[in-house]
Amino acid sequence: MLGGRSDLFFPACMVIVGAHYLPFVFLYGMRLFAVLAALMTLVGVLLLYVPLVPSIAAGWFTGALLVVFAFLLKAFARSQDATPSSSGR
Repeated sequence: MLGGRSDLFFPACMVIVGAHYLPFVFLYGMRLFAVLAALMTLVGVLLLYVPLVPSIAAGWFTGALLVVFAFLLKAFARSQDATPSSSGR
């Protein structure tokens, strides 16, 4: 899998978790999930190839990114609920 290199665990998980957010873009119609997926996947791939950065940094970055996007996505969902629907009811 990773060739016994445990230092690649967090960056590899970051890529996997980032890629798993891509279907949410289409399921929920929120492009903010695409930004989250792109950030996590690209930074994860970057950290896989930069040996100078400790791998635990990917774990901390992922956690911080998910907390920030939780608030952003909640604010976006609330703003969508506050807009009047176009169904005319």
